[in-house]
Amino acid sequence: MDSDLLIPIFWTLVFGALIILGARRLTKKLPQEKKWVRPEKKTTDDDE
Repeated sequence: MDSDLLIPIFWTLVFGALIILGARRLTKKLPQEKKWVRPEKKTTDDDE
């Protein structure tokens, strides 16, 4: 492979990666609501 092709291929990969990472960051999914939450233990003085 000719070394003259390495520079454009390198920069194409670099800019492509930046575009993909930027698109992922812009289209990040919002966190889903939890369908089930573990109930908290109720502690009273009688349990001791």
